[in-house]
Amino acid sequence: MKHFVILLIHASMLFLLGETASAQYRSSEKIKPQWLHKLPKPSNSSFMYETVSASASSLDNAREKCLAELIANSGLKNGVVAISDNKSSERLSQIWNNGKLTERVEYDSHTSTHAQYDAIKLHVENIAEYWERDRSGNYYLTKLYAKSELGKAPLFDNIELTTRYGARGLWRSAIIPGWGQFHKGANLKGGLILGGCAALAAGIVFTESQRSDYARKIAQTHNINHIKTYSTKADHFATARNICIGAAAALYVYNLIDAIAAPGARRIVVHRRNGNGQTYSFVPAVMPDGSAGMIAAVTF
Repeated sequence: MKHFVILLIHASMLFLLGETASAQYRSSEKIKPQWLHKLPKPSNSSFMYETVSASASSLDNAREKCLAELIANSGLKNGVVAISDNKSSERLSQIWNNGKLTERVEYDSHTSTHAQYDAIKLHVENIAEYWERDRSGNYYLTKLYAKSELGKAPLFDNIELTTRYGARGLWRSAIIPGWGQFHKGANLKGGLILGGCAALAAGIVFTESQRSDYARKIAQTHNINHIKTYSTKADHFATARNICIGAAAALYVYNLIDAIAAPGARRIVVHRRNGNGQTYSFVPAVMPDGSAGMIAAVTF
C-alpha cells in the first residue's frame, strides 16, 4: 500500500508541475494544434499548404509579418523588371572674340528608369493560426495558409477545423489506456492515465502475491498466534488488491470516456471536391415516415 500511495503522490506532483509550467505562457489553445507538426495534404496540385511564423509585440503586427513573409517566399518580387534608357547629345559652338576663336562643347545627358511587369496574382486562403504569449507580452504566432501557384487559379479544399476525434481515440485507448489521449495531443493526460494503470496493475500483482504468500504460510504452520497474524495480513493484502482492481477498472472506464468525449488538439478535416468544385457528403436523418436514413448533401 505504501508503494501505491507514493506512486499516486508522484503522479500528482507531475500534473501540478505541468500545470505550473503551462501557466507561465498564454496560448490561443490549451493543446497545440495538429497541423503545427503535420500539414494536411492538398487534394489537388493547384495549391499547397504552408505555415509561416513570426514574433511581435502585438498580435496584429505578428499577423502582418506572417503575410509579408508568405508573399516574399512566393517569389512575387521576381516578376518586376527594371529597364533604364540612356539618351545623350553633344553640341559644338564657336565664338570669335577680338580676332580669337573660342570653341565650346556642351553635353546633354538624360537617363530614365521605369519598371515593367505583368500583373501576377497569388491566391491565398487563411486556414488557421496558433499563438503563444510570454510573460513579457511578446506574441509568437504561426499561421497556416493555403496558397496557389503564381498566376494560376486554385481549387482550394473545403476544410473543417475540429477538436473531435470520434472512434479514433476510443479504440486506441481500449487497447492501451492513454494511447487515445496521446493520439489527440493530450500528452500529459495520456501519461497520467498510462502511468496510473501501470501502477495499479503492479499493485494488483504485488498485493495478490503477498496475500498468496501469507495463505501458504498459514497452511504450513500449526501455531495459533502465527495463524492469526498471517490471516490478518492476508486479509489486508486482499483488501488492498480489491481496491487496486476497483481503481484500475474506474480509471480504465474514465480513459474510454475521455478518449471519445474530451476535445483534443485542433485538426483539419479535408473534404475533397470533384472536378466541378462540388463537395459531396452524407448525413444521417429521420425520414418522413419516422425511419432512419441518409441524406446526400452537395455543397457548391
